[in-house]
Amino acid sequence: MTKRILIISIIIVLAIMPVLLDILLDHKEPTNVYPLAENGSMDLSDWNVSKHPIIPLDGTWEFYWNQLLTPTDFQQDSTSTPELTGFLKVPSLWNGKEFNGEKLPVFGYATYRLVLKNIPQHGVLGLKKANVRFSSKVFVNGAELISDGVPAEDAASYVSGNNPKLGFYNCSGKDVEIIVQAANYEYINSGIPTAFLLGEQSAMLDQQQKNQLLGFSVFITLLTISLLYFIFFITAKICKRKASSLLAFAVFCLIFAIGNSLTDQRPLAMIMPYIPFELIFKMKDFFLSASLIAVTAIFYYTRRGIVSLGMMRIVTLLYSSYLLAVLLLPIYLYYKLHPFIMVLNSVLLTILFIRTTLLFFRCKSTDFLDYLLLFTAILAINLYSVDCILFALSLVEDPTLSQIYIIIFAIMMIFLLSMHYYDALTNLKVSMKRTQDAEIAFLRSQIKPHFLFNALNSIAALCRESPDKAEDVIIQLSQYLRGSFDFKTLDSLTTVKKETELLEAYLNIEKVRFGKRLNVQYAIDESINLPIPPLILQPLVENAVRHGLMACVNGGTVIISIQRDQGKAVFAIEDNGVGMEPSQMKQLLNQIPDENGVGIWNINQRLRLIYGTELEIWSQKGSGTKVSFQLPCNDKVSAKAKLAVKKDSVS
Repeated sequence: MTKRILIISIIIVLAIMPVLLDILLDHKEPTNVYPLAENGSMDLSDWNVSKHPIIPLDGTWEFYWNQLLTPTDFQQDSTSTPELTGFLKVPSLWNGKEFNGEKLPVFGYATYRLVLKNIPQHGVLGLKKANVRFSSKVFVNGAELISDGVPAEDAASYVSGNNPKLGFYNCSGKDVEIIVQAANYEYINSGIPTAFLLGEQSAMLDQQQKNQLLGFSVFITLLTISLLYFIFFITAKICKRKASSLLAFAVFCLIFAIGNSLTDQRPLAMIMPYIPFELIFKMKDFFLSASLIAVTAIFYYTRRGIVSLGMMRIVTLLYSSYLLAVLLLPIYLYYKLHPFIMVLNSVLLTILFIRTTLLFFRCKSTDFLDYLLLFTAILAINLYSVDCILFALSLVEDPTLSQIYIIIFAIMMIFLLSMHYYDALTNLKVSMKRTQDAEIAFLRSQIKPHFLFNALNSIAALCRESPDKAEDVIIQLSQYLRGSFDFKTLDSLTTVKKETELLEAYLNIEKVRFGKRLNVQYAIDESINLPIPPLILQPLVENAVRHGLMACVNGGTVIISIQRDQGKAVFAIEDNGVGMEPSQMKQLLNQIPDENGVGIWNINQRLRLIYGTELEIWSQKGSGTKVSFQLPCNDKVSAKAKLAVKKDSVS
């Protein structure tokens, strides 16, 4: 128990530490690493472009509440001077901030202004807007550089838009004026919660490409995993096996891939530029919330001790109601339910975390790794949720950690479900072994009671007429019975020599019964002694005797041939008995044997499974039947076959 507590403690500390560091770094006091804006002005004379090609424009900007200003409003020849509300820290939110004794509401509009002075870099510079809630327009040096949605003085004219955007302008070394219009009539908070970035062109493009690559990588990774598990699920259904956990995980990866790709850098929005932002935002909320239903389903189907059926139904009902609200209501209305959903997310994930932890402590040592993976997965999804909440509340600026946590969750679940798949294969192997054992029992049962009775009656008759011959028949019968029972599973192999000895014992007994009606000819290459499955020749010979020859009044001859032919061993059982119609031959290969006889189908299936070959049957009504098959005859025998032969020879 102490070992498990230590392991869990280490995992939790390592997992939570990045979140704590992210919060501390985002809220620590500014240092002199980057220049800082003061009262709407930033002096960049000390900016070392080669060392820090990208810098945040953090600090206090000029703030104009209830004013949507343009560059012309700040020109010296302007007829009126804009009324400065005050200075507001960027990044931060305006709602709740107090100016002139009044707290600003969430909904409204405003203008931010910052003047950059003494810029040491000449040429093309880039300006990155990551997050301005919930619409914005950015002007640089009197020209519009970035537009995202339509900031307006009323909700009717306003259009939302909040995708990360990058713009470039030519810098001549003079002062640079940055004006940002912002408006919000939908979201739960307003302002600029994430820093604007200024930087050298190539560095900004490189950072943009890396951010997009990360977003697309997570999207493609989750999408690929989803596709793989859909394939696993379909395969399992075809094999008529239960695979609800595979379907749940496939659905989760699919909907989460879509929802997650519409957050942060919104890579999916880049390939759908004409879709309105309101729809993109709703899609994000819809798919991320739906993923909680899928997560609950995953843990319900994989570990029933974590999520009960009742809990599954409650979660599905609550989230389905919220999803309906997302579809039908505008953002500002359904977002009134958002605090409740955030609490529900936290409660649900906490319950999963606690139950998983308890199961980890109680699990058997054989299930240790299984539950450790499960614990790490649910911890990762909890921390993902925490990081998303912190970002929504503007307590952290960069949601990259959430992407890392969800990748960790996906990896853990892949390992977990892979272990379940391995267990399924193991169980399948056990099931196949049991099936093989049942098949062995079936083959052994083919030593018919009437064959034993007839053999014993023949022996009894010989005891009076020819005791010496009776003794020989008893020896033959004992050899036959021993050869028929001297194997444990179909995995064990015998040799051609052992199999032919079994045939000779069987046929000698049958000769006693049928006398001159049964003739046997052998054409066996004694140099062939490769491993073969047991009881693969005897049933063919028995069929030839019982159904081919003895159906004739005068009997006939059965020929047993084992010869080499171009690197293969050709096994053939031929008789000159009654023969068959073509329909009967087809039935022999396709019909599972019943309780009345040895099935050619059974032998054919074993040959297919082990060697990938099949029986070949030739027959003509009134002219006899020939059954043959070919096996590889070379020195490259499998290690398993060699071992079986060695054991057989020792015994």
